[in-house]
Amino acid sequence: MAPKRKSARIAAAALVVVPKVTIPKANDKSATAEIAKLKKQLARNKTESTTKLHRAQCDLEYARDELQRNKMQHKLESEKKNEELATLKTEKQALTNEIKHFKNCKDTRKANGIVQAECKKAEQSRKRMLEAQSLLRAEQEKKFKEAKPWRQCEICTEEFTETGARSPRIMSCGHTFCLTCLESMKETYFRTQIRCPTDRKYMYCKDGDLTKLPINYLALHM
Repeated sequence: MAPKRKSARIAAAALVVVPKVTIPKANDKSATAEIAKLKKQLARNKTESTTKLHRAQCDLEYARDELQRNKMQHKLESEKKNEELATLKTEKQALTNEIKHFKNCKDTRKANGIVQAECKKAEQSRKRMLEAQSLLRAEQEKKFKEAKPWRQCEICTEEFTETGARSPRIMSCGHTFCLTCLESMKETYFRTQIRCPTDRKYMYCKDGDLTKLPINYLALHM
């Protein structure tokens, strides 16, 4: 009998009905509301993140542009300073050259002053010598009462003068004639050459100006 009872109890236990668990409707609404709330929060977070990202990108672009502008400004300022430096160097060189030129001019003026002073002294000495020679010549002519042949032109026999048409001019061959006779001896077709009547040598005058020939002061004052 005991085994039959045990089997009956097992069978009775197997027939026990498990109660159905159901979620209350109130809990469904709360979960839906929470999900909606989370979705809204997620959307707001996404919007804020997008806005922040856009703002960060704008700030980055602005920083890049500002950096580019600063580089360009620095480059322009550097080029301007280089140009100013080059201008200053050029002005310095020009000023140095000008100072050197003024110094040279000053030295030249000083040298010219010395030369002019020496020339003035030489001219005064020459005048005194000519005056003494003139007095001596006058005394000799008065004593001997005749003119010296070396003071006369060999062609026209006119007496030499210190200046003008009868001034004694020395040819390249060394012979002396008055300026008038030399002018008359110019070749007809070659006005830049003269043939000496003494040794028949030609003398060439580049521009035909015979007044540039040296004066024979020895013939004047002997």
